[in-house]
Amino acid sequence: MSEQNNSLEMAVNSLATEMRRNSYIQAITGMSGNTKRPMLYQEFGYPQQIEFNDFYRIYRRNAAGFAVVHRLLDGCWQDLPVIVEGEEANEARETTAWEKNVTRLMKKHWAKVKDADRRNMVGRYSALLIQVRDNQTWDKPINTALVKSLKDKALVKLIPVWEQQLTVAEWENDRLSDDFGQPKMFNFNEMPVGDNKFVGPTRGEPVHPSRVIIFCEGAEDESALSGIPLLESGYNKLLDLEKISGGGAEGFLKNASRQMAAEFDKETDIGTLDAQAKKAGYADLGEAMNDKFTRLNRGTDAAAVMQAGRLNVLSVTPGDPAPTWTVTANELAASVQMPFTILFGQQTGRLASDEDKTDWAIRRNGRRNGFLTDRITELLTRFWQIGIIEPPAGEEVTVSWADLLAPGEKEKIANMKDMATVAKDTQSAYGTPAFTEDEIREVGGYDPLPEAEKPKGADESAKNIDPLTGKPIEQPTETRQPDNTAQQS
Repeated sequence: MSEQNNSLEMAVNSLATEMRRNSYIQAITGMSGNTKRPMLYQEFGYPQQIEFNDFYRIYRRNAAGFAVVHRLLDGCWQDLPVIVEGEEANEARETTAWEKNVTRLMKKHWAKVKDADRRNMVGRYSALLIQVRDNQTWDKPINTALVKSLKDKALVKLIPVWEQQLTVAEWENDRLSDDFGQPKMFNFNEMPVGDNKFVGPTRGEPVHPSRVIIFCEGAEDESALSGIPLLESGYNKLLDLEKISGGGAEGFLKNASRQMAAEFDKETDIGTLDAQAKKAGYADLGEAMNDKFTRLNRGTDAAAVMQAGRLNVLSVTPGDPAPTWTVTANELAASVQMPFTILFGQQTGRLASDEDKTDWAIRRNGRRNGFLTDRITELLTRFWQIGIIEPPAGEEVTVSWADLLAPGEKEKIANMKDMATVAKDTQSAYGTPAFTEDEIREVGGYDPLPEAEKPKGADESAKNIDPLTGKPIEQPTETRQPDNTAQQS
């Protein structure tokens, strides 16, 4: 047994040594993977390691970084989901009391859920802290008995927090536990992140996992440390966009600032000019010339008079940044799976095509029905586990989103018009329309027309009713044969 333990220990130590070696090599050679130019990241000015503060600053200060986050955020939350008790097929039936109660409760907290999603996009993870009235400190499990007695009145608020504000204090190390490898306790620090100033009192205390809902997109192993920030793969491209736009602006500024240069011919006596400058109170000729140029650039109507020299404006013709910027912006758009025209809007008359719109709708549909549905379901499950709401029937809940690929009003009207044309043509050709009136109305999102009442006397039982008087028509009791004897004779 000891030999097996020694072998296992040696294998673990060898693996740890190899991991440290790889980390050291990456730190020296960079992260680019370019074996010919291992220092490529340093030459381009890219950071070797990207931390939360790097993501936060580029989100707050970089226009494209801010647009990436909010395009996806607002696109996914352009409408709110419908909470359905039970399976998705139950959405069509009448709203239950449980659904009404949950809809009323979540109406006050959707903004906090959306904000937790925003913070998750910027960092590797974010969280929602559930603050309840349970007479317990936050490092203790929620007192479910007290919460169940208060129900939704026990919920004080949901607190969205950044990655930097919530860290893991202790992990579950019991290998026999179902929660092995999951956080056993969190540390919460409410201090502002980034360059935000400290305002008002803040909290800093351990928090039990029963009070935390983690938002960690991309971490399918449910590890809070393996989330993928939205801006990570395109981080270098965001820096490149700053270089291109900032460099272009700097070149324009230098040309517009009208930097001057004085050129004297060889007969000019520089010594005499220097002596005159000193006599005027300047340290030397250079200081005098700088003062004249400063005054010349400061005044729009200033003039310069030269006797034996010539004034030149230092200017360069900057390169057109548009092609380089466009290539870099397309790489950024690809890294976040967002069409260029959707991310940056109209550029030189180019509008988003139908393919771009469809691709963008698929992207948002997938995120809504995947990650967001999972987090909302987890939040609702926690609510009924701790007693804020009653559990749904069968403890099953469905989060239903509107289909972003569904046609809009204009498309619906166009489809109805096309179907009506086909129905008219098939009616003329074959005597039977290909679509009924109600089928065409259904495509447009309209309810079927109510069935018209049948006219009186249309059914078999009313055939013997006089339509004028409404009274029964007397029927003959005998069947008489016509007398044809006279004709026969």
